[in-house]
Amino acid sequence: MEEPDVTIKLTRDEATVLSDWLERLHMTELSRTVDDLAVWAPIHRIAGQLDKTLPALALPPTTTCA
Repeated sequence: MEEPDVTIKLTRDEATVLSDWLERLHMTELSRTVDDLAVWAPIHRIAGQLDKTLPALALPPTTTCA
């Protein structure tokens, strides 16, 4: 039986901060802190989802005219 997915909700600011931190983690020596290869799979999935979402987050929220 397949396990259900887990959904994490973040604000725009939280998503941006997390994305920036993950980028620094991946690109610097901080990556040594994650020494378990099994941990990198979910980190990359989260980072990939943030990368897909953040261009949309960079746009101003849409407003409706009354």
